[in-house]
Amino acid sequence: MQNQRLKRVRLLLPVFASIVLSACATRPQVMSAQEVDKRATADFSNMFSAGIPAGSTITLSEAIARSMKYNLDNRLKMMESVIAQKNLELNDFKKLPQLALDAGYTVRSRRQASSSLNLGTGVPNFGASTSQDKGILNADLTASWDTLDFGIAYITAKQSADEALIAVERQRRMTQNVIKDVRYAYWRMLGTARLQKALTPLLREIKQGLRDSYAAQQAKLKPLEECLEYQRAMLDIQRQMLTLQREINEARIELTAMMGLPPGADFKIDGSRSKTAPYRTDETFQVEKLQQLALRNRPELLEEDYKARIALNEIKKARLKLIPGIELFTGVNHNDNSYLLHDVWAASGYRLTWNLLNIFSGKKEISLAESSKELGDLRRMALSMAVLTQVEMALHNLSQSKEDYSISREMSRVDDSLYKQYVNKENASQMDHLSVVEAKARMLISMIRHVMAYAEWQNSIGQLYASIGYQPAIFLDYNQDLETLTEQVKIYLDAPAFSEENGFYVPVQAAQMQRGIAAASN
Repeated sequence: MQNQRLKRVRLLLPVFASIVLSACATRPQVMSAQEVDKRATADFSNMFSAGIPAGSTITLSEAIARSMKYNLDNRLKMMESVIAQKNLELNDFKKLPQLALDAGYTVRSRRQASSSLNLGTGVPNFGASTSQDKGILNADLTASWDTLDFGIAYITAKQSADEALIAVERQRRMTQNVIKDVRYAYWRMLGTARLQKALTPLLREIKQGLRDSYAAQQAKLKPLEECLEYQRAMLDIQRQMLTLQREINEARIELTAMMGLPPGADFKIDGSRSKTAPYRTDETFQVEKLQQLALRNRPELLEEDYKARIALNEIKKARLKLIPGIELFTGVNHNDNSYLLHDVWAASGYRLTWNLLNIFSGKKEISLAESSKELGDLRRMALSMAVLTQVEMALHNLSQSKEDYSISREMSRVDDSLYKQYVNKENASQMDHLSVVEAKARMLISMIRHVMAYAEWQNSIGQLYASIGYQPAIFLDYNQDLETLTEQVKIYLDAPAFSEENGFYVPVQAAQMQRGIAAASN
């Protein structure tokens, strides 16, 4: 009978185990449509919380201020800086001594009783005795401080401080890119906004001219070669105008997105800003000087400097782990056992702690840390080479864009004069209307290319600024209201180009940005 029961238990045990395991298994749960809709609605609302009244006129300073305050990429870098600062503050607490409170209650089903043996006589002491209650409440408060843990925590905190400064440099690089991209999109949109109204009716005239040319070809009013040449010229102009129109629309879309506005936002660009040279034309650009400035000011290289310090501290940590640690402790204890003579007492002392396995793994950790340091040095030199190349390319593009702007300005003047001559000839019945439409289209394309060339000139100087890490010393505080930040950006834009005392990044600015990060995190 007993054997049969055991067999039943053995048969039921796997079944019971499978039921328990299946009950504890976690199954993937797909997001519901309602949850996705809720998330999408909330994100759309949060992304475009800073709207503008329809038809608002935006200046360049306000466009940059909005981009710095509401651009999601820039806000992401700012939040990364906040997280790095909070991580630094958290690591500072790890350097403090540990203060542990331990309390508990223990109860036994039977008393802790024992008997003893007299080792001198070999005679057992008969009768069981106890010195402990069945239920005991104990508590202790102990403060301890380990020298090894403190040393590692101290180095880790220094590494966290460097990581916070790395986050600042990444945010500074994002700021430079945002300003450069906004300026480029702004000038593209500003230059073409005045011509966009004339673009649509002219496209209609081109299509009508093509239809007239097809009709003249069918009626054999003109030679076939002349009709085909005209049609090809007009189709080529039409394709160029559509390409320019696409660039105009892309500039508006890009500027809208960078300012953190919802797609299709209705706004205008302030056209009162004069179209002057984007830098001091009397400034002499020397490749060697700019390359040296880039090596000292580029955020990416400063980031690598901080990474090098982190790598050096990592070597120190690896070496420190080979050293034994001394733990100092003191505390107050309480035990309510009624058999104790003193139920409250204090205890202090020290311990020697040493993980002997570190003897075998420590050399490997040191070797890994040193190799990481060498890798960082090679990465920094490779990046430095890329930076030097970028500076030279930026200077070349600046010279090229300046020349392109001069040529496009002359072409616009020539095409405008040629169009006026064609109009006069048409009025005097010396020119057909199709040729006038072609001249008008070429004039408009030249005007658009002229303003686009100026935008490229603006972009080329922005690329040069970014390539050397140029940044006026004015501190742009993201926590300010939009009006105040707009005024700060205006001062930023009006700063003299390449001014030694007012134009390049200095360590003081990193401290300013750190204070701004700390204010944002509170």
